[in-house]
Amino acid sequence: GGGEDSKVFIDKASLLMNKGIQLRIGGEYDIGGLFSPTTTTNQEIKDRIYHNWDRIVLPTLKNVMTIPHNQHLPILQAVIINDVPSKIIKATINQFTGSINTKDSSSRLPIDVAVHRRLSWDNGMKELIEAYLSLQEESSTIIFMVCLKNGLGWENGMKVVVKRLDINVIERQDGSTGLCPFMLAGVKQDKDDYDLGSVFYLIRKSPRLVQSTKYKVNK
Repeated sequence: GGGEDSKVFIDKASLLMNKGIQLRIGGEYDIGGLFSPTTTTNQEIKDRIYHNWDRIVLPTLKNVMTIPHNQHLPILQAVIINDVPSKIIKATINQFTGSINTKDSSSRLPIDVAVHRRLSWDNGMKELIEAYLSLQEESSTIIFMVCLKNGLGWENGMKVVVKRLDINVIERQDGSTGLCPFMLAGVKQDKDDYDLGSVFYLIRKSPRLVQSTKYKVNK
């Protein structure tokens, strides 16, 4: 039957994908040929892959990622970087929630890549942030710092992250720069790379901090 055919196909696809990863075909975001230039530039092939994502691709990836040397594949970074449709990003985050702490070769977490590439709230950012926040409490603080340093928009997820935090975290100075969160949100190399909304709302959330900063400056 169809189910049996799918299983055979998934097994074959898993072997091929694993071989592609072993042979280092393409870059780290190609995932063994899944996102090779041939695939990503041919609309017909892309459509077929997306159409079969839940039924074929996810089970294939699941097989491949159970192999020890593939357990840290940057699958979430790959789907974000390859601009796949939002429903694919969401399905992949839900399937591989454990991969949210997997770093790529540049030591970037999926959240780093998502914020840097301006992944929108409705296109997968919501699922990604919720996956981080569902983990232990300290991950909220880590994600807050990542979002701050990458200029995440207030309406694009920062509001949800901040809502989960204790006031002490919102007022805590960053260890490496000595800056408070609202300052960090406003200090960006690229003028397009920060969100004024985040700066404004963080100031509103930490009025004591603004007062003490003003006092120090005026002294």
